[in-house]
Amino acid sequence: MMKCKKGVAWKPSVKSFVLNGEENLIRMERQLKEGTWKNGKTKPVLVTYPKRREALSIPFKDRVYQRSINDNSLYPQMTKSFIYANCACQTGKGTDFARKLVKKYLWNYFCNHGSDGWLVQIDIHGYYLNMRHSDVEEQISYKTDNATSRMSCGVLRDQYAGETGYNPGSQMVQIAGISILDPVDHYIKEQLHVRYYIRYMDDFWMLLPTKEQAEEVYRKTIEQLQTYALEINEKKSHVMPLRKGFLFLGFQYHMTDTGKVIMTLNPDSVKHERRTLVRMVNKAQRGELDEKKIDEHHASWENNADKGNSYKMKQRTNKYLKNLRKGEENGSKKNVSDTCRSGRGRKPQSNRSSTEREDRRAEGNNAVRCNDVRNLPSGRNRRRGGYRECTES
Repeated sequence: MMKCKKGVAWKPSVKSFVLNGEENLIRMERQLKEGTWKNGKTKPVLVTYPKRREALSIPFKDRVYQRSINDNSLYPQMTKSFIYANCACQTGKGTDFARKLVKKYLWNYFCNHGSDGWLVQIDIHGYYLNMRHSDVEEQISYKTDNATSRMSCGVLRDQYAGETGYNPGSQMVQIAGISILDPVDHYIKEQLHVRYYIRYMDDFWMLLPTKEQAEEVYRKTIEQLQTYALEINEKKSHVMPLRKGFLFLGFQYHMTDTGKVIMTLNPDSVKHERRTLVRMVNKAQRGELDEKKIDEHHASWENNADKGNSYKMKQRTNKYLKNLRKGEENGSKKNVSDTCRSGRGRKPQSNRSSTEREDRRAEGNNAVRCNDVRNLPSGRNRRRGGYRECTES
């Protein structure tokens, strides 16, 4: 009960249950022993970020009941057979663990094969919504004891109607999500012998030496997913050269010729943060929001950005927020270096200073455009792409 109330203690339903906690827990125990316990009804909840999806909210008493099953029986038995590279929703693992493992694998690969390699990335379209109930229940029945299997499958049947699809929202569904593809993990590691392999829920990441090997692994992995009636997301699934870099778990990765791994924040995250700051600052200026809330929100975003090589990007974003508060910026302006995927966009001519434009003017009628100034005398202060006087021979 104490674990379940974390983060939701402000809700009236939670306060009511916790206030009479001992009495409610004794009542639940008696109902379970007598066989009169009934799983509560779920409530649909719309989640809009990072993408629009429908989740489910379960009653607090059901949350306590399911947490007891998960922590004491279901989770320990289901995760025994997991491979090391199954990184999602487990104790001691998560997004930070997966990112560190990516960097570790990249460095290990560079030491053995250099910077030439081929990357396989696979993303499943509608993972939870296309998950077959029979596959999940089969995994639970195979890996757990009879009592745990009966209680877990009973919860899933009562709260999720039909034969296909689970809406995220409960811990039990998360465990089902990381467990159902465990046989695919073992197939890739033990039969395809892919050394550099990571799976985070429905995101697959594999690194292989040759294009032929990568295409073969890509094809065979898709065949395995089709046995679970799962389809891949064509836009996010591909075979690509390692040198081009890749996007994984919110960060862009690029390995240099010396083996250094550069990890930068996804430009879409920077765009979203700036738009959010514009809305929050506007609310604060109207008196609808406390300034401290803006600082708390931005500090939380910076903590995530700190996990990559994002020092300069943070400096620009902090300056952007400072200018917003001064009223010098509006929501339509963008920093090209942060929002472009290449991160090396050039400022338009209209944004350059008047002094720079004056320096680029011709100094006489004989001035001509010159793009190469490497041979100019060192005593003159010339700019690349500037003007210089030329004499006709």
